[in-house]
Amino acid sequence: MDFGVFPVRLSDFLSEHLIILDLDVENKIDAFKAMVSSMAQHRVVNEPKTFLDEVIAREAIEPTCIGRGIALPHTRTRCVDRPIIAFARNQRGIPFTPTRTEEVQLIFMMGTPKDEANQYLQILARLCRLLRRNDFRDHLLAAPTPKAILQLFDDFDSPLN
Repeated sequence: MDFGVFPVRLSDFLSEHLIILDLDVENKIDAFKAMVSSMAQHRVVNEPKTFLDEVIAREAIEPTCIGRGIALPHTRTRCVDRPIIAFARNQRGIPFTPTRTEEVQLIFMMGTPKDEANQYLQILARLCRLLRRNDFRDHLLAAPTPKAILQLFDDFDSPLN
C-alpha cells in the first residue's frame, strides 16, 4: 500500500511531556497505566480509563510487540481529538507475551480518532519503517532527554531517509 508523501512528521504527534525515559515497571499493564496517566495529566486523552481499557482490549486480541524490543500498543478511539503518540523506555525490558522470551524496551502507545483510519495506518506504517532501522533504535535507547528523542524523530523522519 503506497501512502505517497506523508504530509506531517511523526514528531507532530509526540511531545516532551509524553516521553518517559526511565519507565520502572515489571509488566506491560503497569507500563500502559503509567503512559495513559501521563497522557491524562497533559490532557491529550479524555476519559483515560476508557482509553486504557481500549488499549488493553486491543492487546488481548494480539500482543503488539513487533520484535527487536519494540511494542506498539494502539487504539482507534473517541478518547482523543487528534492522533497522539506517547513513548516510554525501560532499559531492563518488560515481558509482553507469556511465550516470548524477548522483552520490550521501547513502547510507542498510539491513539487516533476512531474515524481517521487512513491517518492511523499512515502513522503506524511510518513508525514501523523508522523502527526497522538499527541506528534509530540504538539512538532511542541511548538518548539522554525527551528533547533528544524529539530531535531523533526530526533527524530520521523524512521521505529521504
